[in-house]
Amino acid sequence: MELRELHCKHCGASLQQEDIVWDRKLARCSYCGTVFSLLDVPSDRSTPPAAAPERQDRAPVAMPKNMTMLDMGDILQISYKWFGPKFIFMIVFCAFWDGFMIFWHGIALTSGAWVMSLFGLLHTLVGVGLTYYTLAGVFNTTTLQVGQGVIGIWHHPLPWWGNKQVLAHDITQLYTTEKIHRSKNGTSYSYELNALLGSGAKETLLQGMNEAEQALYIEQELERYLGITDRPVRGEFPRS
Repeated sequence: MELRELHCKHCGASLQQEDIVWDRKLARCSYCGTVFSLLDVPSDRSTPPAAAPERQDRAPVAMPKNMTMLDMGDILQISYKWFGPKFIFMIVFCAFWDGFMIFWHGIALTSGAWVMSLFGLLHTLVGVGLTYYTLAGVFNTTTLQVGQGVIGIWHHPLPWWGNKQVLAHDITQLYTTEKIHRSKNGTSYSYELNALLGSGAKETLLQGMNEAEQALYIEQELERYLGITDRPVRGEFPRS
């Protein structure tokens, strides 16, 4: 039997080779952890592939406070603000960093120490980048709009990469993933909204969201608006 025919009996997620112990006719779903028997699975490889079952008992996600949605029938528009607690820290950090670099260059230039000023140039550029990122985090909004068969995404008012358009009919499934960022200052998390396309390719629609609920809510509303049946996807962020 081809592997693509096998799905978890509990959550419906597709099973991979490492999930199956053929000699014992057992499987353990790496998505939900359920262990179940494969004794009733036919061994005939000619068996046609089974469709993945729909996800069951997935609780609705309430709209986050920093988000707005407008459903006009022929157009769906969802917007959310970037600002979150991490940008409060970034404001303080950038004020300290930029202030120190201004002081550094002021001392260097007034004393004629051009080499000292050039030495701090790289740190100054880092400060400029961090400051722009912080300003974007404070003022920017991301808007996703569905209309005339196209999903458009843009970030405003400060220019930012990631603006795109995707044909809605190309999307077969939507799912949320969690990104873990580790540094010497600790661990932080961000969330992405991804789409599976009819070609089998993955397209990241939105990234860098501060809360899982932001991505999960947009996923939920897009699937509702586009009529996409919600099915499990390996590696997605779980939702009760």
